[in-house]
Amino acid sequence: MNFLSPLIFLTLWLAIAPPLQAAEIVTAFTRISYADEQMLNAFSQKIGTSAFGFGFGRKTAANPQEKVQNQVDQLVGRVQEILDMRPAELKFAIELLPAPADVQKIYLELYQRRVDFIAFYSPRNETVYFAINKLQRNIFAHEIAHAIIDRYFDKAPPVKIHELLAQYVEKQL
Repeated sequence: MNFLSPLIFLTLWLAIAPPLQAAEIVTAFTRISYADEQMLNAFSQKIGTSAFGFGFGRKTAANPQEKVQNQVDQLVGRVQEILDMRPAELKFAIELLPAPADVQKIYLELYQRRVDFIAFYSPRNETVYFAINKLQRNIFAHEIAHAIIDRYFDKAPPVKIHELLAQYVEKQL
């Protein structure tokens, strides 16, 4: 019976333990959590590289993590330029998830509402969640716009205005 107790404990712990994030990257604006290098490479391909540096990120990257740091900081800078909003001490998190179902599960946990989102920004925890298999550059910019708008105003604008501004960024990018 002594042998089974640790085995039962381990089995139960594995069944209820939250999924582990394998790695994080910290940029000038954000902390990016992702499961593995494959996910990071897919993210990098999908958000692409900007022709405009906006003074953020280095010109060359020594590894995939630095490449993503540059890409994200450049795009966040570009979204700030489009909105003409530069919140002081802009910091937020990005969670890369495998599929829309993972994004939807988190939304349900946070807001007790079922949605069909592939990405969303949560002002509650200042985090953007992305389904990596559906991500596109314009979706990335749209959600980053929500984070910037949220941090820019002392009192958040109405949801419709928030959404219109994020859609504006998406189209201008």
